Amino acid sequence: MSEALGIEAVGRTYHDGDRAVVVLDGASFSLAEGEMVALVAPSGTGKSTLLHIAGLLDTPTAGEVRIAGRATGGLDDAARTRLRRDTIGFVYQFHHLLPEFTALENVALPMRAAGMARRAAVARAGELL
Repeated sequence: MSEALGIEAVGRTYHDGDRAVVVLDGASFSLAEGEMVALVAPSGTGKSTLLHIAGLLDTPTAGEVRIAGRATGGLDDAARTRLRRDTIGFVYQFHHLLPEFTALENVALPMRAAGMARRAAVARAGELL
């Protein structure tokens, strides 16, 4: 199986005035296509930060993220957005679905935004659900 996600020596530091807050320091792992894992740790240990970095919603201050074998560190915002839109799927824990749409429409929406025809997006959304 090929690598779906690679996290190599990723660090993330935030700054609060003159104080540096290190949230991640050298996180490394990889996930193969089709592999499922759970990220379990106490509150405040950097789980959300790591997920935001893995999903290209945030950038690490150190290390590299690979999506489908592709290094993302040198990508500009538009390229990161395209890669996120075309390659990454998010399942949110809370209320990030649009309430005016059905579950099927919520799943099909990103595919439509990526340019997929409505019929194909609805069919694919049905398969995924």
